[in-house]
Amino acid sequence: MTRSLQCYRRALDTFTTIVTRVPADRWDAPSLCPVWTGRQLTGHVIDGQQQIVSLLTGHGPRPPVTDPALLTALAGPDPGASWQRTHQNTERTLAALDPATVVDTPLGARSVDEVLTVAVIEPLVHAWDLATTIGQTVQLDPDTVTATLPAVEALGGQLAATGMYAAAQPAPADSPPQDRLLAALGRRWTPRN
Repeated sequence: MTRSLQCYRRALDTFTTIVTRVPADRWDAPSLCPVWTGRQLTGHVIDGQQQIVSLLTGHGPRPPVTDPALLTALAGPDPGASWQRTHQNTERTLAALDPATVVDTPLGARSVDEVLTVAVIEPLVHAWDLATTIGQTVQLDPDTVTATLPAVEALGGQLAATGMYAAAQPAPADSPPQDRLLAALGRRWTPRN
């Protein structure tokens, strides 16, 4: 198993852990992601996994769902169960693929491994977003954070330019990797000691 695949699976597992901690009365609480509730944030991650499965199985890229009502519908009345089904489907897809398989992406032909190296950003950062939405802290998988940070830092302002991320926040160079990752992804974080 490649490092990218391991990191991707760990990010999915972390998101699953946070989903299982969401109290029933907190799904509709506002999230840190503008205009989304915890339910809609989960719908967004579900949509992201559906996009990844489509891309990796040769069905090509499709535009993301952005309408909050459609994101609510994706998460459904039981976002935890909806996420579990999505996670299981993603895992089945990943298990059936050779990481060296080349697929068509909006950026041209890329290996499954290359796709996962970038795609890991979504479940990873949204695990933190969802935990923060319900007032919890989360220690993201350190290896996944360390593997993801250089790619995110190299992208610089390109992420914010997509409109999907806030502008990067300042973080001291000696900050822990998780704090630097969150800052680079535009998250307002509290430094950890």
